[in-house]
Amino acid sequence: MFSNPLIALASSAQAAIPTPQLERPSSTQQCRIGQARRTRKVNAARCSALTRGDAAGDRAADDVAASSPAASPGVSSPAASRAASPPASSLALAASSPSSRRDALLSLASLVSTASPALLGTACACPSIAGAATESGAGQVQQAASAGPLVASSAPNPPVAVAEARRAQTVYAGYCIPIIEKYVTAPLGDCLALAVRDAASFDAGTNTGGLNGSIRFELDRPENQKFKPLVAQLTRAKEEIDAKVSEPIGWADLIALAAAGKARYTFLREFCGAAPRFDQRRQYRAKDVNTVGCDYSAVLTPPYGGSAEQVNVTTRFREVYAGTGPLTGLRMGRTDAAGADAEGMVPAEGSSAMAYKAWFARMRLGLAALVALAPYVDATCEATMRADAAAAPLFAELDAKRVQPGTLEKPLIKTFRDLTLRGPGSAEAASLTWYVRVLANGRAVAAIPLVSGKEMKSVRDLMTEYTDVLPVWIL
Repeated sequence: MFSNPLIALASSAQAAIPTPQLERPSSTQQCRIGQARRTRKVNAARCSALTRGDAAGDRAADDVAASSPAASPGVSSPAASRAASPPASSLALAASSPSSRRDALLSLASLVSTASPALLGTACACPSIAGAATESGAGQVQQAASAGPLVASSAPNPPVAVAEARRAQTVYAGYCIPIIEKYVTAPLGDCLALAVRDAASFDAGTNTGGLNGSIRFELDRPENQKFKPLVAQLTRAKEEIDAKVSEPIGWADLIALAAAGKARYTFLREFCGAAPRFDQRRQYRAKDVNTVGCDYSAVLTPPYGGSAEQVNVTTRFREVYAGTGPLTGLRMGRTDAAGADAEGMVPAEGSSAMAYKAWFARMRLGLAALVALAPYVDATCEATMRADAAAAPLFAELDAKRVQPGTLEKPLIKTFRDLTLRGPGSAEAASLTWYVRVLANGRAVAAIPLVSGKEMKSVRDLMTEYTDVLPVWIL
């Protein structure tokens, strides 16, 4: 007796039908067969995993979906399966109508897509996974057989797909970064240091702290007073953003975007030779070998494609600095703190190498991450860690990468992104409903105003139309 109603239904349908000798199905038919099988397996696995609430239930459900006859923990009992079975007429339809196993599976997929909750197993306390999503609180991710994961938006709007919500948040971030760059004149080092200081309160053991915007309540502390001018600049940027968008930007997201956006524009200046970072032979070179560097302002002058050099520089820059863009690996929707984090979560300036290591170990970050971020911790951290025997080889490796554009920046941004995605208000815990607006047709878009009279549905739209402050195509 199969304990899962979907598996039982599939087995009954297949057992009642002889296997005639048919020609090989076409590629389209094979694709439909595979999709039906995958849908049946995923539905069974998802139902069991949601019932158990742990990974063991997920693995058990996978075993059932693989046609194992043994009962798996977390799956309804045989009696419950019988109670949840479809009417006899449904079984007769599945058994009599098709003329082959292939047709049986296709009919089964169609039957599942329109099945009642009883067909999907009422004994399984999971939301409906075929058809409309069930009611849920804001931010709850749901699963639908055809539309993929769903996330409930603010009532009374219907749930929207997770992919749509993330795309909308990315467009929102792309709209905000040029405004932030306009107001934030502080150097990249200060922006990174502010974000590191705010995120440095994370404690993996208690899952507290992290990048939550609490730094704005901690400016009276001696170690944070240097950030007052930068926070004032961010405040002005936030005021303009909030005045334009339909949902204000949070402080935690603002701090993360400020550092990531500043890094992107700074890297472009260095690549073009507008900032004294690289030797001339390492800067951008046009096809004419005698031309070194490029005009930074011309690269950012709209429209994109206005000159061949603009296209060449942008293309080459994206290749050299691949993975360092502020919209890469983006997560928005962090929870802002209502007050200051506890003091003493970050080692004081002048601490020992052991204290710095213990601090990063508390955040579940390794020595390589500490070496990458050491210049942005405080005035003494880098020198202290360079004198450490274990860290010295890692510093030597980074020093060798300084001469080539992109080689030092890639591990820096990767480590910074990893740090900012830790904490109870970050990463997977970030809300997918923030900065999202649902249209009348149910599509999710960014909570930003129309640009040139058009709705910005993707970053590509933003790159083409949005040039009010700084263009987005370089991000």
